[in-house]
Amino acid sequence: MSLQNMILIFTNKQDTHTDEVIKNLHQRNIEVFRLNSEDLLCKYKVNLYIDENGLWDGEITDELSRILNLSKLKVAWLRKPEFTFFGKMAESSEEDFMVSETKAFINILYSLPNITWINDPFVANKAKVKFQQLLLANKYGVKIPKTLITTQPEIAKEFFVECGEEVLIKTIYTGNVTINGINQGIPSRKIGKDDFYEFYQSIALSPTQLQEYVEKAFELRITVIGEKVFAVKIDSQANEETKIDWRLHTKMNPHSIFTLPSNIENFCIEFLKEQKLLYGAMDFIVTPKNEYVFLENNPFGQYLWLEIETQIPLTEEICNLLINYLDS
Repeated sequence: MSLQNMILIFTNKQDTHTDEVIKNLHQRNIEVFRLNSEDLLCKYKVNLYIDENGLWDGEITDELSRILNLSKLKVAWLRKPEFTFFGKMAESSEEDFMVSETKAFINILYSLPNITWINDPFVANKAKVKFQQLLLANKYGVKIPKTLITTQPEIAKEFFVECGEEVLIKTIYTGNVTINGINQGIPSRKIGKDDFYEFYQSIALSPTQLQEYVEKAFELRITVIGEKVFAVKIDSQANEETKIDWRLHTKMNPHSIFTLPSNIENFCIEFLKEQKLLYGAMDFIVTPKNEYVFLENNPFGQYLWLEIETQIPLTEEICNLLINYLDS
């Protein structure tokens, strides 16, 4: 069964965001082809070919014998694929090679010229780098925290003193680490004089990111979908456990829909345009002095919990965006 005029969602089997989007799209009679990355080698068949005239075609067939015609595909949502294709990490040189070749095929899929990806994975790979995000926000005149990334303990000490002997230590990229097979979050941590001087020499072992600690009245998660901006206030200061980093205790924080100042809303739209993104999940601090401080933007950030907490229609708007490119 060949399916035309449909939407591809590339994700994993446990992704509830995709479940809700598929449900919404089916209610609108839109066909969806769900590609679960961990099943790519066992439940899907792929073909790509170019003929002697340079014309190309391709298809992916799922376990129900549904065929996705890649040359006619217009839009795809890159949600949350995972790359453990054997249900585990590769354990042999042969499996390593198979993983490498499968990832190379995925890169071909990403690069097919007729598909609009939300978000384009090659563009988003640069856009997710937080340091350049801070530079761009500053260019637009939005306040950002003073930031240092260094491998030099003495430079770190100078920055620590400059920040009033209180800094935030944050991961440069990932907030997660796998220990004994269990994925664990790494929260940002505020450190004072005693803690800093106990560990700062170890900064020489790896690039370390330090930021000035910004006092908070509350925090914002701003979801940008196309040119639509949806802000949710997260009252992170209501509980001691969430004052520094609310992400590990999300349900403890009161959530509410928030109206942004027009300059911040416009910044969010222009920021994504300059980064060539169609979706973004942005984090801000609002200080007791009502200053808006930009922290970061995640091109693939989660949003479903915001909808559950506030009824803000993010799933509907994601579907609207996908359909817009389906019909273009």
